[in-house]
Amino acid sequence: MNLPTIRQLQYFLALVESSSFRVASENCHVTQSTLSAGIAELEMVLGEKLFERGTRSVSLTQLGKDLVPLALSIIEQAKDMTRISGRRRAPLSGALSLGIIPTIAPYVLPRLLPALQQHFPQLDLTLKEDMSARQLDALKGGTVDMVLMAFPYDTPKMEQDILWEESFYLVSPVGKENKKNKVSLDDLQSETLLLLDDGHCLRDHILSACKLTTTAKTRKNLGATSLQTLIQMVEHGYGVTLLPHMAIDEDAPPRGVIIQRFSDPQPTRKIGLCWRKSDPRAEEFRFLGKFIQEKIAN
Repeated sequence: MNLPTIRQLQYFLALVESSSFRVASENCHVTQSTLSAGIAELEMVLGEKLFERGTRSVSLTQLGKDLVPLALSIIEQAKDMTRISGRRRAPLSGALSLGIIPTIAPYVLPRLLPALQQHFPQLDLTLKEDMSARQLDALKGGTVDMVLMAFPYDTPKMEQDILWEESFYLVSPVGKENKKNKVSLDDLQSETLLLLDDGHCLRDHILSACKLTTTAKTRKNLGATSLQTLIQMVEHGYGVTLLPHMAIDEDAPPRGVIIQRFSDPQPTRKIGLCWRKSDPRAEEFRFLGKFIQEKIAN
């Protein structure tokens, strides 16, 4: 009996993800003809078509849809074989795909990457920056191995390792800042609060930590996708916003704004790692978490 090969299943899943022979072949680092031949061989082994091929589109047949979970499971188990065998090597000396969210990446990576290169030169690190929901989809599908993200966040069937907790600070335009030494959460009720676009977990964390709702007229979502954009909007008088501690450079604070600490209880978020509970590298992931904590949180 002929059986599907791992390579054929990788081609199959790449085409499922991209719906494009060109993109799938690029992602698999092969020519389009090689990928197309691999898909054809897989269909021959199975005795049925997996894709409906149009002039400009590719879509799954019903059989193709049914086989996606099985293919994902087989690929993940094949990866586990290499991971288990890799336990005998030094920690952080193989391939690792790390997802990281946009409200953490620009503040952590400039310090983390040089430290990783210095201490773990054999680590083959791949980075993927995206929002939390898509990162967890990638984690579930095996596209990334672990995610550095903010909590609280619901991560079913995933392991969480909280590394540290950080406070939020109020950012106001110069001349319109709160004159008190420390501001309170109650002071936000009358402010025009600028928030990141929907989909950013930082938006939800701010609302939750400050006990605010999205329905108030003073909550403004202006489609901003970065904290730097929010800072610029505050500087020009559109309202106030909140920044996590890691986004504040005390030696070079942003111009045109005033940054103030909240009185207790301070609004906070937690930073941590997340990975699949079935991944046999949990010990290595916790080792990485401690390293990140030492280099970034302290």
